[in-house]
Amino acid sequence: MPVPTALELMSDVAHTFAPDGDIHDAIDLLLKKKLPGAPVIDEQRHPLGILSEKDCLKIATAEAFEGVPQGKVRDYMSQPVETVGTRTTVIELVSLFLDRPFRYLPVVDDDGAVVGMVSRGSVLEAIATMRDNPTLYGTKESRLPEDGGGVDSAMRRARRR
Repeated sequence: MPVPTALELMSDVAHTFAPDGDIHDAIDLLLKKKLPGAPVIDEQRHPLGILSEKDCLKIATAEAFEGVPQGKVRDYMSQPVETVGTRTTVIELVSLFLDRPFRYLPVVDDDGAVVGMVSRGSVLEAIATMRDNPTLYGTKESRLPEDGGGVDSAMRRARRR
């Protein structure tokens, strides 16, 4: 059984933002569509940042110090944005999600354009369906070496925290 990749695990990008979009319009869209966030992209779909619910909370701070907050998406987005390629394996995704606070990551093609999003949940679902894969859950002899970067290695790193 081959190890799934980001291309297989990703979902379509529900929405993207332009950097010069109004922050209030972006917040309204996130709330209306119940999105945790969305990539901020340029004309070629290259990622410039991420606008998350957490980023939008910064507007409350701006309001407290500056009065009625205004601004563009670029003023509140998180950057630089971390992305994964379409060939990133589920094992690599596990490691990324364990080592970083992100709940989702943009997936980019070979040209660097955003083609989808991969989430912690989709990675967990993939792992749950891979119980028969000896690379992940096989005998001790069939597992990756201690430093091989498999799920076992990622879990060991997480326990040491």
